[in-house]
Amino acid sequence: SSGINAEYGQIVPYGSQSYIQGETKFPLYTHGGLRLFLDAKFDQGMVNFLDCLKQFLDSIEKMGTFNFPYKIDKSKIGDQKGFYSIKLHFNSEEQWTKALKYMLINLKWALTVVAHSKRDK
Repeated sequence: SSGINAEYGQIVPYGSQSYIQGETKFPLYTHGGLRLFLDAKFDQGMVNFLDCLKQFLDSIEKMGTFNFPYKIDKSKIGDQKGFYSIKLHFNSEEQWTKALKYMLINLKWALTVVAHSKRDK
Protein backbone atom coordinates (compact mmCIF):
# COMPACT_ATOMS: atom_id res chain seq x y z
CA SER A 1 0.00 0.00 0.00
CA SER A 2 1.26 3.46 -0.87
CA GLY A 3 -0.29 5.10 2.17
CA ILE A 4 -1.82 7.78 -0.04
CA ASN A 5 -5.32 8.73 1.05
CA ALA A 6 -7.09 10.12 -1.99
CA GLU A 7 -10.09 11.56 -0.17
CA TYR A 8 -11.46 12.98 -3.42
CA GLY A 9 -11.41 9.63 -5.24
CA GLN A 10 -9.21 7.30 -7.23
CA ILE A 11 -6.97 8.18 -10.15
CA VAL A 12 -8.15 6.20 -13.18
CA PRO A 13 -5.44 5.93 -15.87
CA TYR A 14 -7.25 5.89 -19.20
CA GLY A 15 -4.79 7.08 -21.82
CA SER A 16 -5.49 10.61 -22.99
CA GLN A 17 -8.78 10.64 -21.06
CA SER A 18 -7.61 9.83 -17.51
CA TYR A 19 -9.70 11.11 -14.64
CA ILE A 20 -10.22 11.06 -10.88
CA GLN A 21 -13.35 9.20 -9.84
CA GLY A 22 -15.05 9.90 -6.53
CA GLU A 23 -18.46 11.30 -5.80
CA THR A 24 -17.76 13.45 -8.86
CA LYS A 25 -15.70 12.61 -11.93
CA PHE A 26 -12.85 15.08 -12.44
CA PRO A 27 -11.22 14.85 -15.88
CA LEU A 28 -7.45 15.16 -16.18
CA TYR A 29 -7.88 16.20 -19.80
CA THR A 30 -9.77 18.82 -21.74
CA HIS A 31 -11.06 19.19 -25.26
CA GLY A 32 -9.37 22.57 -25.76
CA GLY A 33 -10.83 25.74 -27.19
CA LEU A 34 -12.64 28.38 -25.15
CA ARG A 35 -14.16 25.68 -22.93
CA LEU A 36 -10.63 24.91 -21.74
CA PHE A 37 -10.48 28.22 -19.89
CA LEU A 38 -13.88 27.72 -18.25
CA ASP A 39 -13.55 24.08 -17.18
CA ALA A 40 -13.79 24.10 -13.37
CA LYS A 41 -13.85 20.28 -13.18
CA PHE A 42 -10.56 20.09 -15.09
CA ASP A 43 -8.98 22.63 -12.72
CA GLN A 44 -10.23 20.71 -9.67
CA GLY A 45 -8.99 17.46 -11.17
CA MET A 46 -5.52 18.96 -11.59
CA VAL A 47 -5.57 20.29 -8.00
CA ASN A 48 -6.59 16.83 -6.76
CA PHE A 49 -3.85 15.18 -8.82
CA LEU A 50 -1.28 17.63 -7.43
CA ASP A 51 -2.45 16.83 -3.89
CA CYS A 52 -2.07 13.11 -4.57
CA LEU A 53 1.43 13.74 -5.95
CA LYS A 54 2.30 15.76 -2.82
CA GLN A 55 1.26 12.86 -0.59
CA PHE A 56 3.39 10.49 -2.71
CA LEU A 57 6.42 12.82 -2.57
CA ASP A 58 5.99 13.33 1.19
CA SER A 59 6.00 9.55 1.71
CA ILE A 60 9.24 9.27 -0.30
CA GLU A 61 10.88 12.13 1.62
CA LYS A 62 10.02 10.40 4.93
CA MET A 63 12.06 7.34 3.84
CA GLY A 64 15.35 9.21 3.78
CA THR A 65 17.19 12.44 3.21
CA PHE A 66 15.82 13.03 -0.28
CA ASN A 67 14.23 16.39 -1.11
CA PHE A 68 12.39 17.17 -4.33
CA PRO A 69 13.33 20.29 -6.30
CA TYR A 70 9.83 21.84 -6.23
CA LYS A 71 7.51 22.22 -3.25
CA ILE A 72 3.74 21.85 -3.47
CA ASP A 73 1.43 24.19 -1.57
CA LYS A 74 -2.26 23.44 -2.18
CA SER A 75 -2.85 24.29 -5.86
CA LYS A 76 0.62 25.74 -6.47
CA ILE A 77 4.08 24.33 -7.10
CA GLY A 78 7.44 26.08 -7.16
CA ASP A 79 10.65 27.02 -5.41
CA GLN A 80 12.27 30.06 -3.82
CA LYS A 81 12.00 31.91 -7.15
CA GLY A 82 8.21 31.60 -7.26
CA PHE A 83 5.14 29.38 -7.13
CA TYR A 84 2.79 28.72 -10.04
CA SER A 85 -0.84 27.61 -10.03
CA ILE A 86 -1.81 24.24 -11.52
CA LYS A 87 -5.21 25.76 -12.36
CA LEU A 88 -5.66 26.95 -15.91
CA HIS A 89 -8.54 29.31 -15.08
CA PHE A 90 -7.33 32.86 -14.28
CA ASN A 91 -3.76 31.85 -15.14
CA SER A 92 -1.41 32.74 -17.99
CA GLU A 93 -0.40 29.97 -20.36
CA GLU A 94 3.26 30.57 -19.48
CA GLN A 95 2.71 30.22 -15.72
CA TRP A 96 0.46 27.18 -16.13
CA THR A 97 3.09 25.55 -18.34
CA LYS A 98 5.75 26.16 -15.66
CA ALA A 99 3.51 24.56 -13.03
CA LEU A 100 3.08 21.49 -15.24
CA LYS A 101 6.81 21.36 -15.97
CA TYR A 102 7.65 21.47 -12.25
CA MET A 103 5.03 18.81 -11.50
CA LEU A 104 6.46 16.50 -14.18
CA ILE A 105 10.04 17.04 -12.96
CA ASN A 106 9.02 16.05 -9.42
CA LEU A 107 7.13 13.04 -10.76
CA LYS A 108 10.15 11.96 -12.83
CA TRP A 109 12.42 12.25 -9.77
CA ALA A 110 9.91 10.25 -7.69
CA LEU A 111 9.77 7.45 -10.24
CA THR A 112 13.57 7.35 -10.36
CA VAL A 113 13.85 7.17 -6.54
CA VAL A 114 11.23 4.41 -6.34
CA ALA A 115 12.82 2.42 -9.19
CA HIS A 116 16.25 2.62 -7.51
CA SER A 117 14.88 1.64 -4.10
CA LYS A 118 13.15 -1.42 -5.62
CA ARG A 119 16.32 -2.37 -7.51
CA ASP A 120 18.51 -2.06 -4.42
CA LYS A 121 16.39 -4.46 -2.35
